[in-house]
Amino acid sequence: MAKFDEADPRWIVANRDDGTNVNAWHWSSKDCLAWSRRRLGELFESATLLDSPRIVATGLDSLEGEAFLNNRKAKLIASYELKMAIGWKGTTADGREASGVIELPYLADENDDEETEVRVVVADDSGAAGELRNALLRQGGREAVRKLVDQFVSELKAGAPLKAGKDDATGGVSNGDAAAASGAPSSNGAGSKAAGSGRAAGASGGSAAATAKGGSAASSRSRLNLEQQFYCRPVDLFECFTVEARLRAFTQSPATADPRPGGAFSWFGGGVTGTFVELQAPSRLALDWRFSSWEEGVCARVEIALSEPEPGSTTLVLAVSGVPEEDRFGNHDVGLQVEKGWEEQVFKRIRQVFGYGA
Repeated sequence: MAKFDEADPRWIVANRDDGTNVNAWHWSSKDCLAWSRRRLGELFESATLLDSPRIVATGLDSLEGEAFLNNRKAKLIASYELKMAIGWKGTTADGREASGVIELPYLADENDDEETEVRVVVADDSGAAGELRNALLRQGGREAVRKLVDQFVSELKAGAPLKAGKDDATGGVSNGDAAAASGAPSSNGAGSKAAGSGRAAGASGGSAAATAKGGSAASSRSRLNLEQQFYCRPVDLFECFTVEARLRAFTQSPATADPRPGGAFSWFGGGVTGTFVELQAPSRLALDWRFSSWEEGVCARVEIALSEPEPGSTTLVLAVSGVPEEDRFGNHDVGLQVEKGWEEQVFKRIRQVFGYGA
């Protein structure tokens, strides 16, 4: 991971058209090869390539390579590099039959603006095979193949694997050196002894008694519990979440706070938002807290307890409940995003910026 004051592309997202700089608390990648194999098989099963002579595709014979759908907040980015073979069969005007394979040796996002290479291979050297091959090459057969491939690419870019269900786009590894599928570094500086912190527990799954914003019951949600040690007074940490200047300092991004019950807050340029529920300075905070990528109206309940077992040494206990199982884009690693976000983007940054670590 880059040093704190360096621009690390895993944590910085350029301004979007809607004006929100989300500071990259979220990057996930879905392996879409299985979905690609099924979808291409569907598109090329008995698809008509030419009417006269009659030539049809017989399905997807093979597919090699990779296809991923990357999700950075509201932006979907498809990346793919595929090699495929499609079966075909046909009948000449005088009733002779032949078959073969149509090969696409390289279909990739980097060549998206170029015409896809299509090769036609015959199964034998018969006159019928040669006649049908020539028809595919000269009468629009390759164009029919490209049209179906373009449909596949368009569906992939539009997020069809996510909409089709989790089995169509199995959650894969996340961007670069990210841990698991969260987009967070695998090194847990906030949990190291050098940083002076310790984890109490972090259990996900199960039902939570928290409610979503608006009063609807929250079910099948995740819980998170963390304990951290800081070398400062409780009021110093309390102000990290209630004073705008301190929020902007450690998030290194636009942040606002109206520290009163019902008052709103925004971190990371709107990537995290919510409202203050309870404030007992300097020992307790309760927040309704959410990522901008969650379904509208869904909030987690965040409770922060601060104590000073020894002068100048503060223990922070974080309890998060009501984390949704997935975000509005169908990503199922939300609990891990929340945990890594608090550890790496909040606690670690507070130590680095204000010198509250060991």
